[in-house]
Amino acid sequence: MRAKSKGPDLKFWERFSSYKYTVLALSVVFLFFAMPFLEEREGEDFVPFLLLIVMAAVLWTLNLPRWLLALCLVPGFLEFGFQVVIHTIDLSEAVSRRIAMAEMGVYILFYGICLFVFLHRIFSERMVTIDTIQGGIAIYFLSGLLWAFFYQMLLLFNSDAILFSDHASGGFSDMIYFSFVTMTTLGYGDITPVSRMAKNLALLEAVWGQTYLAVLVARLVGLHLSSSGRFD
Repeated sequence: MRAKSKGPDLKFWERFSSYKYTVLALSVVFLFFAMPFLEEREGEDFVPFLLLIVMAAVLWTLNLPRWLLALCLVPGFLEFGFQVVIHTIDLSEAVSRRIAMAEMGVYILFYGICLFVFLHRIFSERMVTIDTIQGGIAIYFLSGLLWAFFYQMLLLFNSDAILFSDHASGGFSDMIYFSFVTMTTLGYGDITPVSRMAKNLALLEAVWGQTYLAVLVARLVGLHLSSSGRFD
């Protein structure tokens, strides 16, 4: 008789780890749906924890070397420290604004480093699987999230840089919405860049979004179809 295994199910863990890009994409999508729900019900205090979950999913997916993992963990610890200061100390509006700017800078640094590593790793892979293609989609999601932090940072410097309609509150979920509307070139017009910097950021994001889909994701799909013999 086969002895019962008392350890962890390694086969299940290996199978789960093979879909790491899928898990990352789903965690980002969950963030998109959960954030407006929390903001509408005055649960903004939980938003940073959602962002920390996404950061943890990013680090788990990348499986970085120790030195690079340490470099990426620094922004995570800084962000957590900023949240502790904001929620435990009664600060003036000017100081709170500076801390918020520093927090946005930390997010930009973290996701900027991770996106660079993601791009290098995914497009260096010779064997392209369905999960690799989903990794390309996850990078697209993270790109929109990175630009949302840029817009939020810009608003902290200049509150009139972006014009909101009466139905937009100006929260971070609105920045995510505006980021993806810009990246996909939908252009609904309910949120409009006004300052020169906001216009330039929106222009760069639109160019990046179209180039990414037309060149990089198309390349991954083509490699996958070629390796599977579907072009024969």
